[in-house]
Amino acid sequence: MNKEEALKFYDEYNEKCNAYRLALSTIHFDMSTIAPKAGNDYCVKMMAILSGELFDYSTHKENMNKIIEMSHMDLGEVMNKEIKLVLKELNRLSLLPRDFYINMQETYSKGMVIWKDAKEKNDYQLFKPILKEIVSITKQAYTYYGVKKSLYDDMLDDYETGMTIEKYESFFKVIKERLVPFVKKLNNKGQHIDDSLLHQLFSQEKQIKVMDILKEYMGFNPNKCYLGVSEHPFTSDFSLHDVRITTKYTEDSLASSIFSIIHEYGHALYDLQVNEKLEGLNVSRLMTSGMHESQSRFLENYIGRRKSFWINNYPKVQDIFKNELQNVTLDEFIEMINVSKLSLIRTEADELTYPLHILIRYELEKEMINGNIDFDVLDEMWNNKYEEYLGIRPESASVGILQDIHWSSGDFGYFPTYALGSAFGAQFLEAMKKDIDIDKALENNHFNEIENWLKEHIHQYGALLNAEEIFDKVCHQAFDPNIYIDYLIDKYSKLYHL
Repeated sequence: MNKEEALKFYDEYNEKCNAYRLALSTIHFDMSTIAPKAGNDYCVKMMAILSGELFDYSTHKENMNKIIEMSHMDLGEVMNKEIKLVLKELNRLSLLPRDFYINMQETYSKGMVIWKDAKEKNDYQLFKPILKEIVSITKQAYTYYGVKKSLYDDMLDDYETGMTIEKYESFFKVIKERLVPFVKKLNNKGQHIDDSLLHQLFSQEKQIKVMDILKEYMGFNPNKCYLGVSEHPFTSDFSLHDVRITTKYTEDSLASSIFSIIHEYGHALYDLQVNEKLEGLNVSRLMTSGMHESQSRFLENYIGRRKSFWINNYPKVQDIFKNELQNVTLDEFIEMINVSKLSLIRTEADELTYPLHILIRYELEKEMINGNIDFDVLDEMWNNKYEEYLGIRPESASVGILQDIHWSSGDFGYFPTYALGSAFGAQFLEAMKKDIDIDKALENNHFNEIENWLKEHIHQYGALLNAEEIFDKVCHQAFDPNIYIDYLIDKYSKLYHL
């Protein structure tokens, strides 16, 4: 097989794999947003069949042999990376028995359905059996793969290449030693900020109008991006020209939907701004979770909570909620959206305490995978961790252990990347400041300057560059979590007059 024949084969092979993925992504998105509940069981079965078909085709011996042959050829920088990424996944996938793989996919799909029902019913006992099953089948999959370090080390590496328990322990040690005491100091000595006016009744109908304002300001292209509603906000990338995001409307919390859409649009931008030449390739979609979360958290916090972001947007929001916000000045609004309070819900947590929510999940998840958790009391362990780190205790499972969707789909190793991505963002902010006047751009409605910088320095590469390479190229220094902690302590010391 010469180079021309190899590339022709791969085009056909990859396009068929993408067709299966598109069908599966569409069903998943619909099930999470608009599909009637009564059809969930049927959809789960159909997804299992499609997953089996994808498994058979992608791991077919003839196809595998050709891709292995391609891995020994010089196909150029992009295709060399593409084949390396694909072969890593296929080498794993091919180690799984077909029936096991289909059962695993069906278990994950079923898990998400049961999780949603359990959350609505506030019933951890309803979710517990499937959670045990999900943990068990995920661990079994890794035994087929062949564990290189430790089980959880391998899971962490899957979501952020090169990350290990040792590295995360070092990262979270900085958070424990510097951030935990600062949070306690702030709550004991900081000036009180009253954000109660953002927790009045804000109708969903009017919140949707706020979303329209934000979409227009951020250059949301309806021909390429779609906004839906789901129980847990998420982003699905279908192609470089089709990314779908969701938000959740909470009528007693205006900030919830606002920062949900900004966060998810950060994910969407990353997917939409990958170089067009990578369309359809796996290098256009397999960015690590830490890098992806760095982009969503970057827009949400480092950009979306700045006063300059709201100078032109807040008057429009105020006009929609005339009665609710008529006595709230711009400066008061900025204080309110940056308020730090000890809270239970991760997705609505403030910028300062957010990493503590992740720390809790990391510690529980690590012990869960290591087999040191009694599922009968896992919900109580969750509650105890919240009391230990945040000084508050969940009164129900829905705002406790059932609040996140990740474990229901077997995403073990994902949670830590939320905190890691937040920390990455602090250094990207410093790099951006050297090139553009961020506040001037935002004040002048030039959000595109932010987008363009991110595209040029990060987004265009997709998965061609890993986090370490991005840091070398953009920040000209290695990742340092203290830059993140310095940023948080400085910002909140000023905000709370400490």
